[in-house]
Amino acid sequence: MKHKIPFFIISVICLLYSCSPMDYKYSDFIKDGPITYLTKLDESEVKGIGGRNRIRIVIPELDDPRASKVEIYWMNKQEHLVESLNESGETNVYIDDLVEASYIFELSVLDDKGNSSIPVAITATSYGVIWESLLQNRLIASQEREGDDFKITYDVNIDERLLGTEFEWKQDGEGTSFTQFIDSAQTTGYLEDFKASSFRYRSVYLPEPGSEDLFYSSWEYYMEVPGIQEVEFDKGTTTFTLPQPNDGFWVGYEFIWTDKTSGQSRSQVTNTNTITLQDYNGMAVIYRALYEFDDVAVSSEGIEFSTVRYVDLDRSNWYAAPETRISDGAPLNNNSEAQVNEKNKSTFLSHLLFYAASGTDAQISPWAHFDGNENTYLSMIKGYGKTYLDNRNKTGVLHSFGGVSSDGNDLYFIIDLGKEESFNYFRMVYRGGQGNGNLKPQKVSFFGSNDPDCITDMSKWSVIQESVSLPGSDLASNSSDPNHPGRVTGNVTIPESSYRFFMLRYDEWTEASNSVAVAEFYLGMFY
Repeated sequence: MKHKIPFFIISVICLLYSCSPMDYKYSDFIKDGPITYLTKLDESEVKGIGGRNRIRIVIPELDDPRASKVEIYWMNKQEHLVESLNESGETNVYIDDLVEASYIFELSVLDDKGNSSIPVAITATSYGVIWESLLQNRLIASQEREGDDFKITYDVNIDERLLGTEFEWKQDGEGTSFTQFIDSAQTTGYLEDFKASSFRYRSVYLPEPGSEDLFYSSWEYYMEVPGIQEVEFDKGTTTFTLPQPNDGFWVGYEFIWTDKTSGQSRSQVTNTNTITLQDYNGMAVIYRALYEFDDVAVSSEGIEFSTVRYVDLDRSNWYAAPETRISDGAPLNNNSEAQVNEKNKSTFLSHLLFYAASGTDAQISPWAHFDGNENTYLSMIKGYGKTYLDNRNKTGVLHSFGGVSSDGNDLYFIIDLGKEESFNYFRMVYRGGQGNGNLKPQKVSFFGSNDPDCITDMSKWSVIQESVSLPGSDLASNSSDPNHPGRVTGNVTIPESSYRFFMLRYDEWTEASNSVAVAEFYLGMFY
């Protein structure tokens, strides 16, 4: 059964408790008036653009007429500023003196009453010396003089931050700087009317689109040095004369040499185009041009200038010593032992030294190494192991060819120079067509004698120099260039000596292949 409460009772209760409308629950929150929010910034349109130890925040023009200021926080709200908004366009706010780093900025719009929009966050980067130190100069593909200009060629640029490269040089003796800028879109540029011998260059970057601060790679330098043909040398006074550069950065020349007696390195500098070396006792100097770019001292590459004259001995008077003579009519078939006349064969020889090899250079004879023909060579069977000491201390067969094999004695050849001759350098031409150092001696020793009995008496020899490492012995010699380092040793100095008979002993070789082959051998004097 339902009970109804009389209406008059309800009315009394309402009067007693002062009943109000439904919004009585919110009265405490609006007692100072309603909260006003300004239009929120669109974080996709607000930009933070990095510069040199600063960041520029770009705020687009706002549609909300109430907005008058922007409040910005960063560094976990440890730093903040308030700036007025531009009423008729975008607003640029510069935050200066920033450490090089990435930052998060929180931005809110304010009105004149202090009301604020909901904050938005953006990120931006401040750039500095660390980032700048990592910048590289645009790589020059080629550079050359072209008429009165200097031509610079690049590959196509793919770095969107690169604006271009600036060049600076000085000439005409006035100290005036000339500059040229080559844009990053160009692959070819010219330093016009270039008469100097040096320039410096650096590339220019913007760290990101819209940045207002330029950044630069480190300076790099182009420096010329006169070629050997441009240098005059007076041997009597050890005076050098070089061209006088038409260059405002040039400050002189430096000469460096090694004293051939003491082995000490010495140097001397001049700020003119002439120099007389003091107490010079060397065989060659290295000279280089000196430049100074705003107190930065740099130098060109060095060029070696020989101050001695190398004169080869006349090899037409040479002949192979008796033990290396082949008997008349002896067969020289490919891949067969060459017969040696027994009566001329030294008792000190371990075996018949020669064999004829196949191929276009198969012509072979004992005098092949001084016949002036690099297509013939003296080929000798390697000994046991890989050194002459192995050869002396061991017997057996490790290397053999055409019946010739090692039996534990030294490997050497003897040249009769025809008369007593003075010499202080040698040069060796290796057999051509070698792809490695297998057929080349690695170390050799030299001996001399003026006693004809040295042919059969080894005690008659005097040591000139032992265990000489041969330049280029580990390189390929298949180059057609006659001066290729794998083809020729170049002139190698040895103690000055005067002998009629000369002996070269092979001291070390590789174990690969069966023989060592020398195409040409020279002795000479340098002055």
